[in-house]
Amino acid sequence: MNSLAVKPPIDLLIFDLDGTLTDSIPPAVAAVQKMLRELGYPARSAAQINEYVGYGELPLIAGSIGTADPAKVAAAMQLYEKYYREEGLLAVPLFPHVRETLEYFKDRTKAIISNKKSAFIDVLLKNHHLAFYFNEVLGGDNAPCLKPDPCAILEMLKKYNIPKERALLVGDMTVDVETGRNAGIKTCGVTYGFDGQEKLAAAKPDFLIADLLELKGLIA
Repeated sequence: MNSLAVKPPIDLLIFDLDGTLTDSIPPAVAAVQKMLRELGYPARSAAQINEYVGYGELPLIAGSIGTADPAKVAAAMQLYEKYYREEGLLAVPLFPHVRETLEYFKDRTKAIISNKKSAFIDVLLKNHHLAFYFNEVLGGDNAPCLKPDPCAILEMLKKYNIPKERALLVGDMTVDVETGRNAGIKTCGVTYGFDGQEKLAAAKPDFLIADLLELKGLIA
């Protein structure tokens, strides 16, 4: 899917992380399930937990335990983070051609904007030796706002003096497409991640790809 007849010149590439660069959602779900068992909450399937994925750890944990009570959420979060840090992060692979794509665009300004905690992002980038590719890395606890609010993108455009028409957000969820659209920049959905082709196509991104390496042929 390419709604643009001519390859647009792009100076700023913004990537989501979970489901776009790293296959980190399954290990996170496994950590949630282990936390639920340990604390005596009702078991939840991966499909049930997935309903709370994509908006940061707080909605994930509160939704999974079925309460927003601060004390209960804090206790569950502490245990979830323990399991995810000790076991889950070690099991997170890159999606195919991520490294090749980042290397191809090594001279472009690149950023990660994710609702994931920045400490977890840093560990994943360190584990896969990817940190040096990115000029900016913003997570759910160090970004000025959470997706779909576009304020982090708008600040980035201003910081690097890049016009909106020369920026692209790449992500695997409709919230990524919505965020890019809210910022007034181009968007690209990847169908191998969380939301899948049908749901992403309905969100009408400018591009829709099944392999990250396809970016090479889509933008100038």
